[in-house]
Amino acid sequence: MSSPSNPLPVILCGRRVEIGKPVAEILAPEFEVIHFCMDAETAITQIPRLLKGDKPQSPDHTGIGTQNYTQVPRAVVFGRGYELSDVEAMKAAAEGYNVDPVVWIAGDPHRKSQPNEPQPGPGYAQFAAGKVKEKLMEWQNGGCAENGLVLW
Repeated sequence: MSSPSNPLPVILCGRRVEIGKPVAEILAPEFEVIHFCMDAETAITQIPRLLKGDKPQSPDHTGIGTQNYTQVPRAVVFGRGYELSDVEAMKAAAEGYNVDPVVWIAGDPHRKSQPNEPQPGPGYAQFAAGKVKEKLMEWQNGGCAENGLVLW
């Protein structure tokens, strides 16, 4: 289990820095975004390296990830800007690189936004981070014991 003194390391993949930054801040202190990827091409090569315990080939210049690569990520989180097929391809490319179970959290493409849910814009990062944090906590409370894909 993670705690503020030992947060669970996370890779965050998002299309926009202005959403990724507040999401990373809201996930803290229980979860530490160590690396941020902005496109599928970079993510598909960086994620396996990070799950293996290696440093990325190129540093994260967004200012979002802490770049604390002393612990192997246990979660990979995607914003809704990623297609589920891209997430599944990245997950398949990273298969077997992790020693400990990893949860992959992505937006549910079949879930329709509710009228009271914010769309990308003001308040969206807080909404998305809340949903993601809820899913991370559920996985963590379940013992972090299984690999899997969880939709939010």
